[in-house]
Amino acid sequence: MKKDGDEAASLKKRIRELEEENQSLNKIIQTAPIPIFVLDRDHRITHFNRALEELSGFSSREMIGTDTQWKAFYAKKRPVMADLILNRSSDDEILAHYGLKYNKSMAGKGLFAATDFFPDLGPEGRWLYFTAAAVTNSRGEIAGAVETLQDVTEEKIKEKQVTELYRIYRQILEFVPYPIVVYDDHGLVSYVNPAFSKTFGWALDELSGKPLPFVPEDLMQETYDMLNRFRENRKLTRYETRRLTKEGGILDVVIWAVSHSGDKESSAQNFVILRDITEEKRLQANNRTIMRISAALPEYPELEDLMDYITREVKELVTAEGAVVLLHDEIKGDLFFLGASYDDAGTEKRARKIRFAPDEVLAGKVLKTGEPAMVNNADATLKVYPERDRKLGYETRSILCVPIKSDSRIIGVLCAINKKLSLFNDKDRELMTMIAGTVAISIENAWFSDALKDAYRDVASMNRAKGKAINHLSHELKTPVAVLTGSLQILRKKISALPGAALESTLNRIERNLGRIVEIQEETSDIMENKGYSARAMLVKMLETCQDELETLIEHHLVSACHDPKAANPAPGLPLDQVLDRIRKIIDQEFGPRAMTYKNIDFKKTLDELLEIMGREFHFRNLEIRIHTDAPLPELVFPKDVLKKIMAGLIKNSVENTPDLGRIEIRAENRKNGILFRIHDFGVGIEEEDQKRIFEGFFSTQETLFYSTKTPYEFNAGGKGMELLRMKLFSERLGFTLNMESKRCIYLMENPDEECPGDISRCRFCKSQKDCLDSGHSIFSVFFPMEDSGERKG
Repeated sequence: MKKDGDEAASLKKRIRELEEENQSLNKIIQTAPIPIFVLDRDHRITHFNRALEELSGFSSREMIGTDTQWKAFYAKKRPVMADLILNRSSDDEILAHYGLKYNKSMAGKGLFAATDFFPDLGPEGRWLYFTAAAVTNSRGEIAGAVETLQDVTEEKIKEKQVTELYRIYRQILEFVPYPIVVYDDHGLVSYVNPAFSKTFGWALDELSGKPLPFVPEDLMQETYDMLNRFRENRKLTRYETRRLTKEGGILDVVIWAVSHSGDKESSAQNFVILRDITEEKRLQANNRTIMRISAALPEYPELEDLMDYITREVKELVTAEGAVVLLHDEIKGDLFFLGASYDDAGTEKRARKIRFAPDEVLAGKVLKTGEPAMVNNADATLKVYPERDRKLGYETRSILCVPIKSDSRIIGVLCAINKKLSLFNDKDRELMTMIAGTVAISIENAWFSDALKDAYRDVASMNRAKGKAINHLSHELKTPVAVLTGSLQILRKKISALPGAALESTLNRIERNLGRIVEIQEETSDIMENKGYSARAMLVKMLETCQDELETLIEHHLVSACHDPKAANPAPGLPLDQVLDRIRKIIDQEFGPRAMTYKNIDFKKTLDELLEIMGREFHFRNLEIRIHTDAPLPELVFPKDVLKKIMAGLIKNSVENTPDLGRIEIRAENRKNGILFRIHDFGVGIEEEDQKRIFEGFFSTQETLFYSTKTPYEFNAGGKGMELLRMKLFSERLGFTLNMESKRCIYLMENPDEECPGDISRCRFCKSQKDCLDSGHSIFSVFFPMEDSGERKG
């Protein structure tokens, strides 16, 4: 019995202790500063503390024991969060009541929380942050639910005010036209405005929480130093530098910055304002460049030197590896470098010696269209212009070309090659177009200056040519006249011994005309010595010459007719048309008939036949003749006799101007619209001033003192200068093109008093054949355009 009494006493004691704990817990709940209520598993209120009474306006006596907990918060019945927990509601059901205000992440911790506005609490409503959790028994079953609430109205009002202020500030920042970026002390970006995104290319979502990668590699150390000063001073005023864009471009910028820290614990926020001054600096640099180039024009009287200076300026201004000026050679139809500047000296040296066909480079397209061209991936054009880098020995990665315009013509192209650090852009194109205008003016001025110089040189050259031609004619006349005079005296003696020979008048006429030639030779000497002579006397001599020529023709035909037993009419006298026909034949023999017969000609066969015949004539010359003809060559529709005269004249000219042991290259090439016939002799060449008059006739390129009449095909055999004049006349009549280029032997140019010995083995300047081949040359080119096949009369 005593044992049962002890257990009862112990139980009573335990009950009393539990009641005391419950009272203590109830007291804690009742006096807790935050509103709390508790529901049992039947959704009835078991606890409703004083803080909740103050918040809701309902007393605990009214609420405890009821299931009307909704009245404390809502005007209409609906479950509170504690009800949803007791009902074991899913997240979706809770979301249906609280929407995005429900903090779903807390549910995993056994705590359900949300923030919501309760318009029925008080006259203006209240913002409450409330949490709810299940109350379980010893078996882990839900025995009830507790919900706590916290009035966060003031915080929400402050948050709203801060949010509104932030919205206003953000609108201001987004309205500011200058780029703005905000980052913390670790360099992590928290904000960039639209102006920043527009200028530099990065959007906020690309940079948020990340460092800003817009410092160029070469400015890293300078930037670190600047940031250290900024951390000490907490501000930065007008710092000028360069920054990268998202696309890899480089901008010149001015930076202002200030650091702000809300409290000691929070990380500082650094506000940075940037201003893009790239355009300003570009315009300033452009103006300085144009002014500098304009001021430098008088310092470069030679056009090539001026173009080299301009290309150096362009190269530096657009930060490229190279810049060039290409001019169009309207005669040869190709492009050549008038000025070039490269970082690589070897490329610069090679460029000055290279010519490009218009279809080999992008500049040719610009020349044709008159529009600028910009390529930032030159590999894409490599298939179109494969010869470009091969000839230059240089890798082109990017290129910008603008036309050089003179009046309505495109005379050349200004190019920049391989932009450094970035890509060519419209601003570079704008700048180069501006400079191209200055280049065009400079080239025009140089051309005008050169034209005046050339005119002066032409006048001087014409005077020298006149003297040389007169000397040449005088020299040519003197020897044959002396021979003829002596021969005439011998003939007169022999004829006087013949009985019945009535030729005295004929011999007198011959003697008289020979005397006239002697007088011409003497007058030539007088002209060279500036002696005067009568114009009337010259006219009289011309009339006498015409009279004697007619008498000779008539007498010749009279004698022939009287002594020709087969003549149909042996009576004296011939019709006038026969006399005139004789005169025409003499003219046609030299310059071709006015009506020519065109035939289909096998060009290679004709050339081979002619070379075989001529080869026998100059067999005594020790020359290396190289012949190349394309196979097949098209048939040429052309007067055959004229073609042979042209070929023979050029071959003879080359043989006579090439010393023994020298070389002559003869080529016949198939071109798109015809045949190109080229004779390249590695002879003494022609002086530059003589090249202008080479096709004018009666003009010798040889010095009179060195000239002597020789056997045809001998070295320096010379001639009367008629062959090239005749070819020129043929070209004008028949529509083919005749060109010549030549380089005078460098040894003869350096030693003007020397004469080529006519044999390489006897030349004191040449140690080998190659020395002579490299010293000088002449190239005569004839282009025969194709005509429709079939014979025709011209």
